[in-house]
Amino acid sequence: MTCGIRCACALVFSLSWTLSLAGQEPALEPPEPPAETETEAEVPTLPPQTVVGQPSQGAATPQVEATGGSGQGGAFPGEVQTVVTPTRAEQPASQTGAAISVITGEQLRQSGVRTVGEALRGVPGVDVVRTGPPGGASSVFMRGANSNHTLVLLDGLPLNDPSNPSRLFDFSTLSVDNIERIEVLRGPQSLLYGSNAIGGVINIITARGEGPLSVRARLMGGSFGTHQEGARVSGGTDVYNYSVAGSWFQTDGFSAASPRVGGVEADGFEQGTVSGRFGWTPTDAFDVDYIFRWIDASAEIDDASFALGSPPTDDPFRLNQTEQFFQRVQARRSTLEGAIEHRVAFNLAKHDRDDTDDAVPFDFQGETRKFEYLADVLVADNNTFSVGADYLDENAESFSPFGNDSAAQNDAGLWVQNQFNVLERVFLTAGYRWDDHSAAGPAQTYRFAGAFLLPETGSRLHASLGTGFRAPALAENLFAFGNPNLLPEESKGWDYGLEQTFLDGRLVVDATYYRNDFRNLILFDLATFTLQNIGTARSHGVELTGRWSITDVTVLNASYTRTDSLDGETGELLVRRPPNKGSLGLGRRLWNDRALVNLDGIFVGDRTDSRDGSVILQDYVVFNLSGHVDVFDDVRVLCRVENLFDEDYEEITGFQTQPLSVFAGVDLMY
Repeated sequence: MTCGIRCACALVFSLSWTLSLAGQEPALEPPEPPAETETEAEVPTLPPQTVVGQPSQGAATPQVEATGGSGQGGAFPGEVQTVVTPTRAEQPASQTGAAISVITGEQLRQSGVRTVGEALRGVPGVDVVRTGPPGGASSVFMRGANSNHTLVLLDGLPLNDPSNPSRLFDFSTLSVDNIERIEVLRGPQSLLYGSNAIGGVINIITARGEGPLSVRARLMGGSFGTHQEGARVSGGTDVYNYSVAGSWFQTDGFSAASPRVGGVEADGFEQGTVSGRFGWTPTDAFDVDYIFRWIDASAEIDDASFALGSPPTDDPFRLNQTEQFFQRVQARRSTLEGAIEHRVAFNLAKHDRDDTDDAVPFDFQGETRKFEYLADVLVADNNTFSVGADYLDENAESFSPFGNDSAAQNDAGLWVQNQFNVLERVFLTAGYRWDDHSAAGPAQTYRFAGAFLLPETGSRLHASLGTGFRAPALAENLFAFGNPNLLPEESKGWDYGLEQTFLDGRLVVDATYYRNDFRNLILFDLATFTLQNIGTARSHGVELTGRWSITDVTVLNASYTRTDSLDGETGELLVRRPPNKGSLGLGRRLWNDRALVNLDGIFVGDRTDSRDGSVILQDYVVFNLSGHVDVFDDVRVLCRVENLFDEDYEEITGFQTQPLSVFAGVDLMY
């Protein structure tokens, strides 16, 4: 597997070099638009719409929250005009009632973070934990929900692993290569996305090529024998576009088991990634896109206890080897002079994980196939009605000394959604969904959202109410020791808030209150020694964000999240959900914008690491420093310092975290 990825990365570098020698191709001139007839002028057309994952287009609008803080490069997020995840159609960010944060590609490039998981650390309402060095399992908790309650998408393609015991997604191998933006949508979202979207949705949107041929290469190196090489080739015209990237990352790492519990042996990691996006737009009424990502990784890991709050132990021979292949084909067709738009997509995700534990080696294989159809109908200039259908089929296999298991299940969903506005001030969305799961039975979900704009005072009120469900994973209901009678887990969540601008828009502050209630959670029942729907939980809190453009070259971002959670079975706080968390990002441009410096900090308060509340993890504050200098127009020197003050802390009991580390490199652009 590793050789295959190395060859693919080499191919991308070779292609970059060949194209750079060939020179730039002239862009095709767009055809002259036909003269508008009287009939065409009278037919209403849908506003610009996209399949999920298409990058923003259209006129500038007031910005949605563009997150700053630790891991994201702090300030200067780049222009955030529209979002696609809340309604599965492009809409101005100011018109959505959803609680959404956007991490732009510019932020990712500024910060130098390598993985999506690291980039998410400063997002309000989101908590990220990692088991040790790079390559260690990385989990995300959103607004108090479990890590398997977040649906992760790549341009709309579901990435959650059906062979995982709870169908969660491990962020350890998802690099930021070729990403145009990340949209983080908080709260239950099953209306549009079905199972797993109980806590929220993270949609990673691949960059679309545009303009003349562009080649960008990056070389990085630093602490722990770390080095990274990558290249991206992109371009496009009105008819076609392309974007292809490849990278290789390798580090000697450090011990996953903390020295406090006897960890001494370093755990290394290596990963190759090849990704791409190709688009064809023969007419204004029709376009097709193909997106793919191939990941091959090998991580040295230590032995972890099955009990929460128990430390790991050193294992010098154990590996976690991963190969993943994701691909999506999507097409759009508009009819009746643009009054109706049809969108169709097919998704395929394959996961192959090998655990080489000398005592009990495992091999897990999972595959997800999903078909989607969506139609948007312009009922009136201020009213769009949408109807969608999807069919998801998943299967998984496990191989171990205890025997082999295999199982499959499917889910069919049908949903409707209506969006309308009143006087371009009040924007409302309402929808209903029905699902029929082959193993867990039917589920019904709904969602309402609204935004009220007051441009005279620079105010925006926003609110949402929705429900979500998570069908049992294959390991929970159909594998050996599973319970085929399990019902879906369910959630109900709502939020409301106010966004307010000051100082002629230079200061933007948002305050949001939220609450989530969970029921039918799947837990192991000691009375019956089986999995049962016996768990309940709740969380509520406040998310505060602020962005202040102090000057044209100095920007400050800040956020604070208060989360009060309750495990309904134990009466304790939910594990690894800190009641208090905050982030800070300060950025400054220098030397006529030829240099940039970002200082990012994150504070995480005390939190529990066992369900009975007996194990408490101490609070910590970590700062990262990053920056770049444009030595020439096509040469940029980069530097990143992680854990600037060498804070000693733990995210999971007994697992070591990143000490003071320094990385530097260069971007070459053509």
